[in-house]
Amino acid sequence: MALQDKHAAGMTLIELMIVVAIVGILAMIAGPAWNDQVIKSRRADARNTLLAAQIEQEQYRANNLTYATSMSALGMGSYDSSSRDYYRLEVVSADATSFLITATPTGNQANDSTCNVFAVRQTGPEHSGYAALSCW
Repeated sequence: MALQDKHAAGMTLIELMIVVAIVGILAMIAGPAWNDQVIKSRRADARNTLLAAQIEQEQYRANNLTYATSMSALGMGSYDSSSRDYYRLEVVSADATSFLITATPTGNQANDSTCNVFAVRQTGPEHSGYAALSCW
């Protein structure tokens, strides 16, 4: 009887194959949804960094009577943000009255066809020619 109890405690090969198949199906369903959420979180980080750069520009202008022409002039040359790995921030134009900063997707984030390049001006997010309002 002890031999029979020991045999009943294990799994058969068929049961193991069924479990592996179920896990595989779940992974196929959950994988794309996970990737979509990762892309959305990276977008949010890039937007937040752009808005922080907008604030830095206003502080810079208050002290220098013109907007900064580079991210390093804003003190954000090596900003501490995960968006730096997935978006490249750049001051495209700046003078005494206006500025334009863009966040261009790089690496894996460059595959994001829904919301591509984000931009911000002194008046706020720029949608004309850049990521749509729905992306913000």
